[in-house]
Amino acid sequence: MSNERETQKEMGRQKEVRRILRLLETTARIVETSAIVDNFSDGEERCARQFNNALNLLTELEAVPDGLFEPLETDASFGDICFACHQVAAYVKEGCIDDFDFDHMKKTIGDELKEVPEIVRQAMPSFLKDMWGGQAQEDNVNTAETVEVTSDEDEEVTVEQRIGRLEGQMETVVEILQEIRAQQQNDES
Repeated sequence: MSNERETQKEMGRQKEVRRILRLLETTARIVETSAIVDNFSDGEERCARQFNNALNLLTELEAVPDGLFEPLETDASFGDICFACHQVAAYVKEGCIDDFDFDHMKKTIGDELKEVPEIVRQAMPSFLKDMWGGQAQEDNVNTAETVEVTSDEDEEVTVEQRIGRLEGQMETVVEILQEIRAQQQNDES
């Protein structure tokens, strides 16, 4: 029982470290790529305080050795904040990489997703099944399907910003899948 509690506590710690890592990476990316910071009054002070809070929490979680990184002064520039965020994020990311098993994750994602088409078919109302089945017979099943990708987002959003947003979403998916894997392993034990 205590081993399970320790495992859950460690998973919670790792999840919190990943959240802080994402916060630091996002802060650095916003400072580097956004014009928002020019219009953000007292933005440097707020970002410096946020960085210091993140650094303190990472130290408490033992993800960063005490004293390795210095807290920022409240009058730090956006350049200083960006540099500090990148340094701490790089250090923390190295520790997180060892905890991540890409091969197992690919297998887990594949296992989770391989049954989706069958589940969708089973959940479909019968009139849709009939219509879909008839259409599949009319169409050549081997023809390639094309999909037009459209965006409701502002056209001013850069590709880098969209990629950054997608990276954050994918990291969330990975965290969810890791939690599912851990729960399955706990259930098997």
